[in-house]
This record gives sequence, structure tokens and C-alpha cells, in this order.
Amino acid sequence: MVVRLRGELGTGKSVFARALGSALGVQEPMPSPTFAIIHEYRGTGEVPVLHVDLYRIANSEEYQLLALDELLDGAIAIVEWPERAGAALDSRSVTVTIGREADESRIITMEWSDARTGH
Repeated sequence: MVVRLRGELGTGKSVFARALGSALGVQEPMPSPTFAIIHEYRGTGEVPVLHVDLYRIANSEEYQLLALDELLDGAIAIVEWPERAGAALDSRSVTVTIGREADESRIITMEWSDARTGH
């Protein structure tokens, strides 16, 4: 399962990722993986929770060089800046888009996509 976090810089993607990690049972701190690209955690279940930040990835070709797809299989992956992976993360994902309003409040929208069903 891939949770794609989209939004401009400073909208709260990492805050959302930490809250989701906490809901999945991650009890340790979840710093942003901007420089490491990926951090792995254990939640309450057997499935690893991955926090991925693709901010430093230039394009889908560079994403493919990282060979992250195999690591993402069998995990819950929370991915910031997913658009930098091109279409690689599109199947079986939830896209969470965070927008900032003029009063600094946030609007969060969620969309499920499953390449197998086309929805």
C-alpha cells in the first residue's frame, strides 16, 4: 500500500506522515527522511512502515535507479513528493493532497486509485 502525500513545501506532509505512522503503531520519532530518502519503522503489525521523501529525486529515471519498488512491496509506504517517481507509484495507492489556505488552514483531499480496476 502506498500513501502518496502531495502538497507544496511547508503544507504539512511530514506532519501528516508522522500522524499516520503513529496511527499505525510507530512509537519512535519519525524525522523527515529528506537526506536519507527512506526510513523504515515497525508498527503494531507485521508489515513495515516506510517513510519516503523523494524531494531530492529529480525525475522518474532517477527514481528507477534507486530500485525502491521491491522494498515498497509488502510494506505500507508513506511517500512525500510522489510526483517525482512519475507513474511508478500510481497503482494501488491513496493520494492525500494537502493545500494551504490564505488563513493558514489546510484542506486535505484523499483519492484512491487501483490500476487493476481503473479507479
